[in-house]
Amino acid sequence: MKKSNKYGVLGSFLFCGILLLLLLFIYLPGLKKPEDEGLMISFGETEEGSGMTETPVPKPVQIPVSAPPKPVKPVKQDLMTQTDNSFAIAEQKRKDKQRKVQELLERQQLENVRLEQRKQQEAIERQRLENERVQAEQKRKEQDAINKANAMNGMFGNNNSTGSGSNTGDTQQGNPVGKGSSGGNSWSLSGRNLSGRLVSPSYNEDVEGKITVNIRVDQSGRVTSASIGSPTTISDSQTRSAAISAAQSTRFSTGKDVSSGSITYNFKLR
Repeated sequence: MKKSNKYGVLGSFLFCGILLLLLLFIYLPGLKKPEDEGLMISFGETEEGSGMTETPVPKPVQIPVSAPPKPVKPVKQDLMTQTDNSFAIAEQKRKDKQRKVQELLERQQLENVRLEQRKQQEAIERQRLENERVQAEQKRKEQDAINKANAMNGMFGNNNSTGSGSNTGDTQQGNPVGKGSSGGNSWSLSGRNLSGRLVSPSYNEDVEGKITVNIRVDQSGRVTSASIGSPTTISDSQTRSAAISAAQSTRFSTGKDVSSGSITYNFKLR
């Protein structure tokens, strides 16, 4: 058989098969007649039926219809959880921001306090240096005055004669040497003498050393100024103040001019 004949036979079979399927599933079901439903006849519930009495028809039983259940709203658990989480995150961010702002303010306050303290310390240091400079300048001037007075006394007061002078009235006898000691302390004042005794400082500190006080004495013998001089080995401020007060209370003999000198106080442990 030729190949073309084979294709023809195969095509015929396929066409016939398709036509048969169309007849079975589409055309033939439409030709089927509907069955008559007929009439329902009640023959009664007994085998022998007679008379005009109809067979009672049972009443239909009414089945109570329950109310349909109310629809339950789904709980938006996930949404609430997400909302709660978002609120918690926002609240935490707000707290973190407030904490950072508070820390920044505290750091700024600490920095301001440190700057203020540093300014105060610098001001105190400047004041201390200024006081030291003033004191050093005052000491230098007093020492220059003492040196000039000593030079003048060396030019006019030193001679080869000896003896002591006497006077009348209220004036006291002068001391040519211009120095002496009293109560373990010493003094030096050219051409002057002590009037009474050398006042000793009152102190309660356990200190040991010496304090030199530079003094200026007027014509009446009163100490007009007193300051710490050298050599001085005690740095306690109270002891130095006591030495200055004692020097100011000391009296010397009268003189013609203002005299400059010093008093040296020796302190021992008590």
